[in-house]
Amino acid sequence: MLEVDRMGAPYVSMRRLVDNSLSAILGAVEVYNKPRMTYRDEVTVMLVVNAWELALKATLRKNRKTIFYPKNRGDQYRSLTLDDCLGRVSAQNLWPAHIDGPAVVANVKALSEYRDRAIHLYNAQGLGAIIYPFLQQNVLNYRDFMLAKFNKDLADSMTWQLLPLGATAPADAVRFMRTDSNATMVTEVRQFIEALRGYMDEAEAAGSEMSRVATIYDINMQSVKKMTSADLVVAISPTGDGQVVVRKTDPNKTHPYNMKELLVRVNDRREGRPLNSYDYQAVCWKENLKDEAKYAWKHSNAASHVWSGDAVHFLASLDDDYYDKCRAEYRERA
Repeated sequence: MLEVDRMGAPYVSMRRLVDNSLSAILGAVEVYNKPRMTYRDEVTVMLVVNAWELALKATLRKNRKTIFYPKNRGDQYRSLTLDDCLGRVSAQNLWPAHIDGPAVVANVKALSEYRDRAIHLYNAQGLGAIIYPFLQQNVLNYRDFMLAKFNKDLADSMTWQLLPLGATAPADAVRFMRTDSNATMVTEVRQFIEALRGYMDEAEAAGSEMSRVATIYDINMQSVKKMTSADLVVAISPTGDGQVVVRKTDPNKTHPYNMKELLVRVNDRREGRPLNSYDYQAVCWKENLKDEAKYAWKHSNAASHVWSGDAVHFLASLDDDYYDKCRAEYRERA
């Protein structure tokens, strides 16, 4: 007899969801480690997206939330889609405290966009290189999420030093990828990149930690670059050969907030007392924030720094006690 929960929906084991999610992500890594396998990028992304859907459903189950839609008499129960899982985990504040939910949502949706195109049609040659920074960061986000929610460490099941998703990446800030020269392929690439830009713009507008969305790592696993929506540019050459370029662009786009705008966004996101310019000065001094490129940027002719979404996330994550400590030390500095 089919076991049901208290709402009459089929009972689903949280433990099985977690185990299957881990199996999917490990399967994705195994597939990605087979460089000669055809359809490798597509299969990897399908498994990674499936791993997240199962992990999010396990999170909802853990918090006694349904993972099924209401049904009509005579119909079968349908479980939530990935988008609805992401939406419900966000709406119910179920992201771990140290993980930026909107940034992870943008990352997962970027991969979901790639998966949907692969399932329903096919992806233009070269899109795998574009999706790589999202895929690489996704694995690290997944590890942090599963460790925080279920005390399951992905590193216990793999050797990180042998994982291409975490150990290698495109070496240059500018990377060219060729696509088919026909108009359909060029249009597909443009549409795909525009979809990625949309997800990233939403995360940036929320003041998210953009390094959670897409990050490029060097061989020593040190974070040396990050991508924002401004990094994704389509360049169609005059000869029509469909070149796509991914590059770093204007820091004014990646660091759009002046000090006043920064404080407004931080105060909108954090709990506790409203911060003022003295809090800003004290923490900038204490943490040397103006020397951190991912947080601050200043043109050589400008009088003041401008700030990124990462800076918003970082400042919003600090509690009142830490700000009070920084103010006291800043006041007493020599």
